[in-house]
Amino acid sequence: MSDFLDYRVIKRKIESEVCTEHNVSPEFIKTAKGFQINSCCEEFKNKLIEKSKKHIAEQTKSAVEQMMKKAFKR
Repeated sequence: MSDFLDYRVIKRKIESEVCTEHNVSPEFIKTAKGFQINSCCEEFKNKLIEKSKKHIAEQTKSAVEQMMKKAFKR
């Protein structure tokens, strides 16, 4: 599944966030099992996890749409 996700897009969106309490940006790390988010506090990390779920859903939808277009293109 993770082979068709564009982690660069997700990384850019996650790392553009800034913690309102600590004024620090998170670090997005791609791993063999997916990805990891390092942040300054748990509250911010939980917020980023929710956002990353949304971004992954968007990337998955886009990838599936592209696959379907290619599959049915004549």
